[in-house]
Amino acid sequence: MSEQRNEAANIEQRYVAEYNEEEALVEGLDPAESRERKTTEQVKAAGDDVEEQVDEMTDPER
Repeated sequence: MSEQRNEAANIEQRYVAEYNEEEALVEGLDPAESRERKTTEQVKAAGDDVEEQVDEMTDPER
């Protein structure tokens, strides 16, 4: 059971990190932000890498 809890904690930490990264990217899209703080060039359109993500999620080796 301990291994499952560790895995769940790792998944939660990855989710939190991804959320924080996405939040920062979205905040960087604010037109009022200075040019240095903008993230416009870093943001991908939704669906750009869906196939790759599906492969990652369905691959039992990962």
